[in-house]
Amino acid sequence: MVYRRRELWLLLSLAAALGVGLAVGEFRNGFPDLAERLENLDAEPEIGPPASPPIPPRPPKISEAQIKLNGRLDLNRATADELRRLPGVGPTLADQIAHARERRGRFAAVEDLRTVPGMGAKKLERIRDLVTVDAPSP
Repeated sequence: MVYRRRELWLLLSLAAALGVGLAVGEFRNGFPDLAERLENLDAEPEIGPPASPPIPPRPPKISEAQIKLNGRLDLNRATADELRRLPGVGPTLADQIAHARERRGRFAAVEDLRTVPGMGAKKLERIRDLVTVDAPSP
């Protein structure tokens, strides 16, 4: 059977494509790491879920020496972030103290902290010398 020139080119092209496909398959099997690097060479980075916002660093705890230098922390004026700096007071308890102050009004004495959920006797004794309840300013 005699093929025309166009048919020969078509058969040779198909044979070449088949040969290249087999060669690529053998290359991928023989060098999987290199093949993966070549495949991902121009790939765009994968778009995943949005990254969560960074967690703000914890404020450093207040030492007794710092309190003595700066004076005691006023429970009626301190923000939740300032309350978090007290030893043994985390973000939840600091929020509880701030909410208790908003609900009931000013603290009359440091002992009023015992009514705040999560404030036990030991924790109160630990921070008693670091906090105060000043009289309201005029």
